Order: sequence, then C-alpha cells, then structure tokens
Amino acid sequence: MRHPVVLYLAISAGTFLLTVLTVPLCRWLAVKLDVVDRPSVARKVHTRNIPYLGGLPFYFCFLGTVLFVEAFFPQYSQPAFYPMCLVGTIIVLMGLYDDICDMSSLKKLLIELVLGLFLFFWGFRTMEIAHPLGGTWHVGWLAVVITPLWIAGVINAVNFSDGLDGLAGGLVFVCAASIFAISFRGNQIVSCILMACLMGTTLGFLMYNFHPASVFMGDAGALFLGFVLGTATLVERQKGVAVIALAIPMMVMAVPFLDTVLSFYRRLMRAREGQFFIGDRDHLHHRLLHLGLSQRQVVLSLYYISACMGLLAFVLAVVPADYAFLILVLAGMAILFGVVVLHFIEGLPRQN
Repeated sequence: MRHPVVLYLAISAGTFLLTVLTVPLCRWLAVKLDVVDRPSVARKVHTRNIPYLGGLPFYFCFLGTVLFVEAFFPQYSQPAFYPMCLVGTIIVLMGLYDDICDMSSLKKLLIELVLGLFLFFWGFRTMEIAHPLGGTWHVGWLAVVITPLWIAGVINAVNFSDGLDGLAGGLVFVCAASIFAISFRGNQIVSCILMACLMGTTLGFLMYNFHPASVFMGDAGALFLGFVLGTATLVERQKGVAVIALAIPMMVMAVPFLDTVLSFYRRLMRAREGQFFIGDRDHLHHRLLHLGLSQRQVVLSLYYISACMGLLAFVLAVVPADYAFLILVLAGMAILFGVVVLHFIEGLPRQN
C-alpha cells in the first residue's frame, strides 16, 4: 500500500494550526482558574508563576486526527484508535487532577500500570520482539509484564524530561520525526499518522513554550505525549513482530530514557529514607544547568543529542542484523562515556 503523503501533510499542518490557535485559550483558562505552576519547590527552575493546561491541545489534536482519518481516509482507520482515545482520556484527566491537586507519584504509577494492563488485553501487545542479531524473541507470558512497563516507562520518561522550557516538547518532536522516518521506510502507515500528529502539535506548542515560556504543558500534556509514543509502537504488527523493534524507539528516546533510569537509581538510593517517590533536582537538565549552561543551551544540546540518537536509530533500522548489533554496542558505549564525563566534570573544583 502506497503512503498517503497528502494525509500526513494535512495532519501535520492541521495539528500545528489547531495547537497554535488553542494554546492561548488554554493559557487564558488556566489563569482564570488559577491552575498555575508556582516556583515553591526547590527543584523548580522558573522564578514566576506559569499557567498550566498548555498540553490540552495535544489531546484535542489526537482526537481530531482520529476523526479526520475516519471521515476522509477510512481505509487507514484502525480499531486500536478507539481504546487509545478511551485510555488517553483517562490519562489526560489524571494529569489534570495532578496539575490542580498534586497527585502522588505512587498513585500515578499504579494507574499507568493498570491502564497498560488494560491495553494489553485489548490487543496492544506482541508475543515476539525483533532483536538485533536477527530473528525474534518469543516472550510468551512475559508480554503481560512487558507491555504495562513499556507504556508506563515511556510516559514517565517524557514526564521527567518536562523540567525546562521547551525540553519535553522538543524531545518528543525529535523522537516523533525519527520514528516517522523509520515508519515511512517500513511502510507503516498508522505509525506515520500518529507521528505526524505528534510532530505538528508539539511544534505548534513550542511557539509558546520555548524559553522564555508563557505556558507549560503540565502533567496532562506530558503524560499524554508519553502515552501516544508508548502505544504507537504497539499499534501495528507485521508477521507477529512489533513493527518497530523496541530497541529502536529506546534509542530514539535515549535522552529521556537515560534520565529516567538515573532517576530510578537515585530514588532507590533514597528508598530507605522513604523518599522513593519524591522528586529531586538531579535530572540531566538540572545537572547541565549546574555546570553553568543557560536554559536554551541545555535544551538545544539535548535536542542535538536526541537528533543524533534518532539518526542512529534510523541507521539501525536499515542495516543488516550483523551491523545492527555493533551499532547498539557503540551507542551504549557512547551513552556510558557521556555519563562518566558528566560525572567527572561535576567533580572538578569550581573556579571563582
């Protein structure tokens, strides 16, 4: 089946315009309802009140994309769109509740895992996963564990990266663009549709969110973006294998995933003091700020790293399996080297 390029362009342009037009309305509503982010916590970077609800257009754009495909391109519609709309609505409502009432991290994680389990039984799963050495792994019953962990992991990876102006939105745009390129080459039309939606809406949101930001996406936006990214890799299948091997989206999202892994490690170290679910100011973007970089420098640096990993993921998707394993090893070594260098630089004495 040939790619409906016109559909991709329409979705990207439409979601971009819809986001540009609706973000100011959401910002106005947040100010009226006093749903704002106050810099009252030590880990906050901004110094003034910033309205939330800027991420609601992500949800509206997704629903609009589904309705547009159903109305004008029904041949590309998927039954999976409906449970995505249902669970996505729950995710957004949970995020709104957190933005307004400050929901505990434990409760959010438990709900995310339950929703992931629900999606598993609705068909968002794969019993076999492609691996870089060629062939597949038959995961069997482990799929019931892998699916909720994968979806919750991607959701939290995006949420944890939402700490600087334009960071989470830009990283999701880069990830979506990379996955779109990989999906386009693999003739995965549904994945292209979802990524076109994410690219358009996140780019529109960055018009208001890049430093200095006038609005934040909030948990409602960050959780929903992570949800769409996490489920998009499970929508399409080819011969029983995940269309995009999980290694590829993990490489594309290397920056937020690495931040999540390091954050999980720090939380484990604090678990004895009962602080596992308490955030800190040691995320990658915080640590780069501590080195003296400005917000824009940190964000653009992480954009660049994410784009490089996206290009590497594309190469991984097109090269033979023998070379793919070597690429994964080299990527892992590069990431480890970066972490070690950052830790070394932080340990150097500061000069006044």
